[in-house]
Amino acid sequence: MKLPSNGSARDIRHFAGSLTVFFLVVVILYYLSKYTIPKENAQIVNTLIGMIAASLAMVIASISGQKPDTERNLKEQLEKKEQQIDFLVREKDRLESMIIDLQKQILINYDNTLDRILISKSIDYDMKKNPPKNDK
Repeated sequence: MKLPSNGSARDIRHFAGSLTVFFLVVVILYYLSKYTIPKENAQIVNTLIGMIAASLAMVIASISGQKPDTERNLKEQLEKKEQQIDFLVREKDRLESMIIDLQKQILINYDNTLDRILISKSIDYDMKKNPPKNDK
């Protein structure tokens, strides 16, 4: 018999095992309601019934389809995604501040360049209109 390899065979085994334990608990409860337990075996039976009853929460979760491992994995993935989002937001803020600083620097350089061009053109104009006089 070829079982599927995508994890559904494991889920089927968990479900079947859970149903078996559940029916075992029901049979034990039925047996205890009909018959009495001798005093010398009462402690052993109580211990066994307590251990089986303690596993009922996992049995019911497995029968109803809840998977604690899957839930834990999903929580871990969610925490990782939240950390990534926080990191991306910090990086976005850092890049925005770099762009703002770059824009400020561009404006300063533009003003300086414009001043230099204006001074250069003014000097050229002055040199053409009023050439320097040589006193030799």
